[in-house]
Amino acid sequence: MHNILLVEDNLHNIRLMEQLLEEIDDSIHLVEARTGTEALQKATQAPYKLVLMDISLPDMDGVTAMRELRKMPEFEQVPIIAATAHAMADDKEFFRKIFDDYIVKPIDEDIFTETVKKWLGEE
Repeated sequence: MHNILLVEDNLHNIRLMEQLLEEIDDSIHLVEARTGTEALQKATQAPYKLVLMDISLPDMDGVTAMRELRKMPEFEQVPIIAATAHAMADDKEFFRKIFDDYIVKPIDEDIFTETVKKWLGEE
């Protein structure tokens, strides 16, 4: 089983990613967090294989939440993928430097699936 932490506040995006993750591997256990604070709380509840992190969250942005997760020893090596509508060339370059990978919203289902499989080691 793969535990994935999904940090996202948009219900439509949550349901879409949930559906796509089920299609990738039915053994994925998805843990949802709607805010950065909630993500930090849920981070200690299980070992995670992957984190999908929205950038625009209501309480703290995804960059701050990612940096806080990286302070936890158990998240030093867990891939954290940015999922954001910030799609300008400078944005992509910035997010690729600080996150392990980057997915643009609205989500392209093929790119999402390919990216998640890559980081789960299921290519």
